[in-house]
Amino acid sequence: MKKQYDQIKKSLDVIFEKIERISKDINIKAVGEAVSEVKNKFCNNIFYLVILGQFKRGKSTFTNYMLGADILPTGVVPLTSVITKIQYSPDIWAKVLYDDGRSENIDIKELDLYCTEKNNPKNIKGVKEIHIGYPFEFISNDVVIIDTPGIGSVYKHNTDVAYSYINKADAVIFLLSVDPPISELEKEFLSKISENVNKIFFVLNKIDYVNEMELKEIINFNENIVREITKNNNISIYPISAKLALEGKISKDNKAIEKSGTQKLENDLQNFLIKEKEKVLLESYAKNIERIISMCQTFFESSIKLKQIPLERLESNIKSFENFIKEVEKSKKEISLLFQGDMKNILQNFDKKMEEYKQFISIRVSEKIKGYYHGIRDFSRINQKKELEKYLERAIIEEFEKLKGHIERDIEEQYSKALSNYLLRLNAVIDEVKTVANELFGINLEYFKSVGGITAESKFTYKIGYDVGALEIDPVYFTYFLPKKFAGKIILKRILDRVDIDVDRNIGRIRYDLLTRIEESFSEFEKDMNFKLQTMYDTVKELLAKSIKDYKFDRDSFEREKACYQTLLKDIEKIREELEHVLNMLK
Repeated sequence: MKKQYDQIKKSLDVIFEKIERISKDINIKAVGEAVSEVKNKFCNNIFYLVILGQFKRGKSTFTNYMLGADILPTGVVPLTSVITKIQYSPDIWAKVLYDDGRSENIDIKELDLYCTEKNNPKNIKGVKEIHIGYPFEFISNDVVIIDTPGIGSVYKHNTDVAYSYINKADAVIFLLSVDPPISELEKEFLSKISENVNKIFFVLNKIDYVNEMELKEIINFNENIVREITKNNNISIYPISAKLALEGKISKDNKAIEKSGTQKLENDLQNFLIKEKEKVLLESYAKNIERIISMCQTFFESSIKLKQIPLERLESNIKSFENFIKEVEKSKKEISLLFQGDMKNILQNFDKKMEEYKQFISIRVSEKIKGYYHGIRDFSRINQKKELEKYLERAIIEEFEKLKGHIERDIEEQYSKALSNYLLRLNAVIDEVKTVANELFGINLEYFKSVGGITAESKFTYKIGYDVGALEIDPVYFTYFLPKKFAGKIILKRILDRVDIDVDRNIGRIRYDLLTRIEESFSEFEKDMNFKLQTMYDTVKELLAKSIKDYKFDRDSFEREKACYQTLLKDIEKIREELEHVLNMLK
């Protein structure tokens, strides 16, 4: 079998060299990038095992479990633009790659300085990727684990980065979790993955959050949805707790590892990498070559069709296309207004719910403070005040954290639904641009991807307590003139009077945080949409401008180029036949 795979690899290398030579005649950025990517990856025979999933599913904890060590930062909001690539190495090392092409070796303990919002806000350091070498146990030397950003949340995630790794993946670990259930954006994301990746391991994380009966229901629910999306009835889901597995590996606690449920996943993953990896890697290589062939074929066919349109009709079609673009821009604005309406409804729902919760929280916090006061009545006035203030902060944060988690899940569902509808409308517009460009000029824009969701991170912090100004006297000092019994009641009353103010203030801060996130999300989303549409417009305009110029100024060159493209298309057809033959060998 190894000998046969080696022969197939050589055949694919020859095919790739042929299409690479042809691609050099195409001055389109997307084609050049695709060729470079395939060359770098498959010449080195690297297998990409990509970890994908929605935010808060525990991807970084899962990756740490696979490494058997607490390496990647967790418990903080990661920078979504940063991809982490981990490869086997007998020595431990880490390297930061920057957007401007620089690279820097760093201590692995310093990762959080580059890939967390706390130490690298809004990625001001311009980090593109982080590469890590680590002697992890059960992955072979030529496998690279890729930890990607989470998709589809109201936190700032560059979802395009995660989407872009679908085509690069040889196999995917798709992470779900018991709470919340699979979302609409996850379904859409999984649909894209299943179209492009042959091997997907479905992992259900955080099983330690539910009991056995609940877990069975959740597994059945997710399996039914995944089978429907992938159109594959043979899939299975691996229920695990990455947190327990990581703790077990670090402390060498076999009971914790067994309880985590990861052993079957490890066994199946190892068997796959030993027995099936070569075949999957070759299939991925062939699929990527096929994509480049299609891109080259599209370019030459579009160019020839343009050269066959009479000049008068071509100029007329250009005017029609320009008018169509104006209509697209109107549609885009209408869709944006609808989305803004959805966001306004989300905020109104938030206001309504928070009004209901406000009194409930105030009563609970006040009762807690009264109960706590009985235990500190014998403290000095200053210590009573300090202890009550600290307890007020703890009590409010505790109540708000419970509420905040519930509210965020609710908002997340509403936001995801609105975002999914928005995506459908926008991608319909993009598809319409592709259709019109094809109908008017024969230009095929199918290799342009649809828009993915882009979101914004939370900057929320609690604000509790009365700020005493520089020239103000803290009222607690007046209690020194009163008996201790009365003084304590005054201090308690003053703290209780602050409860409603602090509750109201923090509701306002949560609302402001939510509003800011929605606005930032929408702004990023519009930028991404505008960039994709503008790139499509520019591609059409470049091809049209060249055709008009050739028509008017260099008819001989025009005819020679058309003949050349027709010859190249015949060569591409032969290359495609060779690839089909190799694919049959793989089957």
